[in-house]
Amino acid sequence: MAIISVSIDHETLSELTAIEKSLGFSGRSEAIRAGVRSLISENKSTEKLSGKIKAVLLLVHEEGADSCANELKHSYDDVVGTQIHSNLRKGKCMELFILEGEAARIRDMLKKAQSSRKIEYAKLIVP
Repeated sequence: MAIISVSIDHETLSELTAIEKSLGFSGRSEAIRAGVRSLISENKSTEKLSGKIKAVLLLVHEEGADSCANELKHSYDDVVGTQIHSNLRKGKCMELFILEGEAARIRDMLKKAQSSRKIEYAKLIVP
């Protein structure tokens, strides 16, 4: 087994501790391992997508980081049918993209969103 170090802010650490306790993990490492397993599983499912698909991409970001979502929309306007913006609580915003197009192009959009420091959460939903 390998040992890695991870730096996280205090708010994330508090949330991780709460998840650890509420889900009954034996410690933070076990909770982090479960999160990594979930990310790996989700990535494998996304990588299997092929052909023309319909999907929804949900993003959450800080208020004021709208430019990142708008850049995504314009960069991937060939697959974006609709974009809906909503203000959430505590200075957070949600973007909902309804997508239709080649799976590879939609995967690329998801990866771009996930790799952005301005996007806190990105979830692709394929019915």
